[in-house]
Amino acid sequence: MKNQNLCKKSSLILLLGLSLQLTLEAQENEYEFLKGPLTTAKDFTVEVFDAMPAEDYSFKPTEDVRTFAAQAYHIAYSLEWFSNQLKGTPIQWAPGDENDMNKEELVKYVTEQFDALIEIVINSEQSGQFTAGVLGVLRHNSHHRGQMVTYLRTNGIAPPAYK
Repeated sequence: MKNQNLCKKSSLILLLGLSLQLTLEAQENEYEFLKGPLTTAKDFTVEVFDAMPAEDYSFKPTEDVRTFAAQAYHIAYSLEWFSNQLKGTPIQWAPGDENDMNKEELVKYVTEQFDALIEIVINSEQSGQFTAGVLGVLRHNSHHRGQMVTYLRTNGIAPPAYK
């Protein structure tokens, strides 16, 4: 009887320990579930950047809007700005010349900024305010990427399939 009780107690302690370990591991990666959607947003954004020929990066449908290059830069720079906000090291909004980079540089810049953002997100402690910030980043990115899709269509270029 004593051996059965000891065995039951040992099993219970083992299960509690395993449960605690799984809980702690889950808490360490609370935002791991966002890695997929953020990676999809990155890939789709890069595909939109890639769809426009380099020689057409100066295109803008009307005088009162950004060029395609400036839209691309705005997306990449805003990712850098938002990332700093999310990690608690805000930087001043100072984008500089939005038409200063070529296609290759912009693709590299946006890729690096998405990768940095993903790293920040999956290593952050979950909170409502942080989640709202991440959703704001995605909403902002979608808005400007959508504008770029319109630029592609205006030039007779089929945009990448929506993801």
